[in-house]
Amino acid sequence: MIIKFRGMAVRDPSNPNKVKLLLEDYPYAVDGLAIWHAIEQWVQEYVAIYYPTDSVLQGDVELQAWWKEVREVGHGDLKDAKWWPKMETVAELVKACTTIIWTGSALHAAVNFGQYPYAGYHPNKPSASRRPMPEPNTEEYALLGRDPEKVFIRTITNQFQALVGISLLEILSKHSSDEVYLGQRDTPEWTSDAKALEAFKRFGATLEGIESQVVALNGNPQLKNRNGPAKFPYMLLYPNTSDHKGDATGLTARGIPNSISI
Repeated sequence: MIIKFRGMAVRDPSNPNKVKLLLEDYPYAVDGLAIWHAIEQWVQEYVAIYYPTDSVLQGDVELQAWWKEVREVGHGDLKDAKWWPKMETVAELVKACTTIIWTGSALHAAVNFGQYPYAGYHPNKPSASRRPMPEPNTEEYALLGRDPEKVFIRTITNQFQALVGISLLEILSKHSSDEVYLGQRDTPEWTSDAKALEAFKRFGATLEGIESQVVALNGNPQLKNRNGPAKFPYMLLYPNTSDHKGDATGLTARGIPNSISI
């Protein structure tokens, strides 16, 4: 898990998420762990319906062919890496599917839908610097010490380039009116298996519970990073599973789409 790799968490078997955060006021990690755990539970329940034992999984020629293609075609340059799961156990399939779903839903939401709220104010994140850093013992370097904002403004993109960049971020940061969120299905015929439908229903209920948790945490005055100096609540990992009317359409900076298209 990346937060462990970055030294932000340690292994903790007693914790439901199996890790303990070293920084309590860390919205992305707190909400992300809850979402990850929900996805993992859903995948475990679903996979167990069709692969009750490791031997059943090992005997599925289509599954094994898919995993071979993932390794040797999709990631041919890394096919000999030692870290690849062998796909011989149900646990390996659960981890692989959880990672794929997380990447194509929650991780993307966390890094994408907050782009415009932050970078729509161009000085926060100009798309390019038109000048190199000033060299010591130059007039520009001296000005940097006296008036850094003036030097900074001279480096950012011009008005036309800025508008193009901001317009692109606005488009990328919008939720569509027909968005299907994590834990939702727009096609009821995706399965007729009663066990799978019940497991998916539990998944949706768990995500809706996380929504309430996110709102409560954002209202906790002791957690300063949940709103920040701009008083903008952290909603990027708010599942929005309960929304069936498109209330998060547009630049709302909340909601985890069921999957991504790019």
